[in-house]
Amino acid sequence: MSKKATQTSDEVLDGSAVETQEAKQPSPYDELLKNGTGLLTAKTREELAEMVNNIPADCKYRVGAVGQNPVTGLFTLQVDIV
Repeated sequence: MSKKATQTSDEVLDGSAVETQEAKQPSPYDELLKNGTGLLTAKTREELAEMVNNIPADCKYRVGAVGQNPVTGLFTLQVDIV
């Protein structure tokens, strides 16, 4: 697998060029919209509810019960587009 890097600027330090990379954060909805199913994860139930509220309005979906990882404390919810 190869990583694509976008060059945002070149700086010359001591005669060598430094390439900076721009990191792109994936959306939590990318997998959901692409595959029709996805797993939403948040630190609190309120954040999880906000994520569900931000699902595009034209999508009909179903969800299961909220789970909590006892080790990390993160809440998870599986969402399926119907």
